[in-house]
Amino acid sequence: MTSFPLKIVTPDGVCFDGQAESVTVKTINGYMGILAGHIDITTALAGGEARVVVDGKTRRADCQRGMLSVQNGEVALLPAIFRWTE
Repeated sequence: MTSFPLKIVTPDGVCFDGQAESVTVKTINGYMGILAGHIDITTALAGGEARVVVDGKTRRADCQRGMLSVQNGEVALLPAIFRWTE
């Protein structure tokens, strides 16, 4: 699967900075999945589970409030709280 650059940054610091194959988060309009080549978008996050696929493995996290931005193929996840659950 094609990957894309993903950066996850909270007020406490960087939680992830690397290549991902997909990211799924809960936005204010429901769950949204991002793959490589996604159109540019900026939206607000709601509270819920985030799933990040890296090298075919899914990592889960508690992701609360904030913003999601996809610009020129780069994805930025800027939550208020992000905690890996594994």
